[in-house]
Amino acid sequence: MEQYIKIKQGRMWRNLLRWICFISFGVTAFSNPLDRWNLSNIGFGMAAGLFFGYLFRRFLRGFLGLFNSQLKKEKGKESVFYAVDCGMLFLCPFAAMALLSVFYLKWSMTAVFISAGVMAVGTASALEMGKLKGVQEIKNTIAAAFVSYLFSFVWTLSAQWLARAPLYIEGGVNLLRSVLAKGGGLL
Repeated sequence: MEQYIKIKQGRMWRNLLRWICFISFGVTAFSNPLDRWNLSNIGFGMAAGLFFGYLFRRFLRGFLGLFNSQLKKEKGKESVFYAVDCGMLFLCPFAAMALLSVFYLKWSMTAVFISAGVMAVGTASALEMGKLKGVQEIKNTIAAAFVSYLFSFVWTLSAQWLARAPLYIEGGVNLLRSVLAKGGGLL
């Protein structure tokens, strides 16, 4: 019972920080260097960052849970969730560096911060699993590193194509607005 109380404490703050970090990654990845405060880019970046963060967290939990069935039997599946959520706190410095580089230093390449942050989360989650088990195991490190590398790779490749989406969304909204406008339209 004591371990369960420890796991539950601070859950809201860990979740809030994780959301802010992934929103920051999305906003910085999809910011337009010529118009940093474009609302369609910011909105799409927020949605993409949250979606990516959700998938990454689920896959990391799944892989670490798959390799630690004994821990799940002893302490419950909440222990794996706790380890991953604590590991996700290592995103904070990378998200801060990404925001600083985009909005203060005017850089447009933030993929390195995202990749490094995702890889740090994998390592930190494996270390947290070791703390809960009382012994570090290489299988946790390999599983977490594999998932982190996969998501880092997918983010880096897909960001190029997804960066075009806000332009298409904005164009579609403008087209729809012109068709529905009074006195306008296609006819």
